[in-house]
Amino acid sequence: MNILIFDDNESNAKATEQKIVSQEIASHEISSDGNIVLLFDTKSEKSLTDFLSNKFFSAVSAILKSSASADNKELNWIGEFDVLIVDNDLTDLELGGAMLTAESIIGYLRAFTDVSYIISLNKNHDVDFDLRYLYGDYQSFSDLALNTNHLSNQRLWGGKSDGEFAPWYWPCIKDAVQRRKNQIEFVENNLQVSAWKALEFPLAANEYLSLRAKSRFSSGIGIQDATFEDFFESSHLLPPKEIKELHAMAKEGDQLARSAVFRISAYEVDRWLRRDVLVTQDVLIDLPHLLAQMPFLLGDNAEKLDCWNAVITSEKSPFGLDENLYKNHLASAQFGHDMWVPGPCFWWPRLKSDDDLVEHFFTDRNVSWPAALFCEDVSHFVSNTDAEDPPQEFEAEIDGSWRRRYITNLSGFKYSPPGRIIGKA
Repeated sequence: MNILIFDDNESNAKATEQKIVSQEIASHEISSDGNIVLLFDTKSEKSLTDFLSNKFFSAVSAILKSSASADNKELNWIGEFDVLIVDNDLTDLELGGAMLTAESIIGYLRAFTDVSYIISLNKNHDVDFDLRYLYGDYQSFSDLALNTNHLSNQRLWGGKSDGEFAPWYWPCIKDAVQRRKNQIEFVENNLQVSAWKALEFPLAANEYLSLRAKSRFSSGIGIQDATFEDFFESSHLLPPKEIKELHAMAKEGDQLARSAVFRISAYEVDRWLRRDVLVTQDVLIDLPHLLAQMPFLLGDNAEKLDCWNAVITSEKSPFGLDENLYKNHLASAQFGHDMWVPGPCFWWPRLKSDDDLVEHFFTDRNVSWPAALFCEDVSHFVSNTDAEDPPQEFEAEIDGSWRRRYITNLSGFKYSPPGRIIGKA
């Protein structure tokens, strides 16, 4: 994995690098087939200031003005990296104009480079866990908003949680990189197709979709009719004028513009799915939240808490669930486009309306289910029998049926806003 770090401060850039390599899994991933490159502000010609002021912005301007005749060599090298980490505070750069933040340049980096995954760093120093939206930073243009200290967390690099801090909404970065590449290819093949149709949303999903998810388009386009191209046209990653210019160039066949359309469309659809659809668990439901609703899916293993947690990390069907129940009920309801979700997901409307499946909730009572709750901050089922330190309940600001979730509320981490914590579960 190749990682590029942008920071206006050399010591901060090196601290970011050290946080990554201090994580054993990340260090192995990078040393085996990649590297980390730092670009920070120095007095030399190879500084971040020089790149942005003399190369990056002029290259973007040339692309927008002269389309196919533009020389994109000043940006091509960034595409050699899988991940770009941009410190949000770039105010020390001496650019002679408005002070920059990560959010002010991420849109251009996404549109005009092939870097797959962009992380914004240190925008919200006082947030380790997002109690409000279960997303990280609802307004960020990045793929993921983190703080520097988060980069040493093994969950981000494919490690398994065993009760330590590991927010469920955090992805495995390596997997997210590959999913984004697959998403862009998917969009290229389906640009003018309705995302609803291409992703095979069942008809009943419309009744379960939140108002926030339905109202993605202020123009009035119905979510069932919105094409991937519509997601690009409505994007706020770039100013509206530049979105229109890119769209016009793409329609004329300009390859640089077409690539920008595919990248931005993929990002916007992915963001909509993660931020407004999957988070509610009302339409698509992932394995831990499904198991919390239907413990009987574990069959004879439902009484073993270890088996509950084994389901979370299982990668192959039937994912530790009862084989017959999976084959007869879940297999046909599984979401079939893995590049758009971080793990196995199922169409909840189909499962909820499956009377034969739901009947098991009342008939499979020969096994005692453990008193356990899925805690979003540790990505783990945790026993609720500890009277002194049980999981805590909180209410997220999401537009869905299951706003109330659970956390362990680990010491040493900032849960924000704390007023959303209700108390002991």
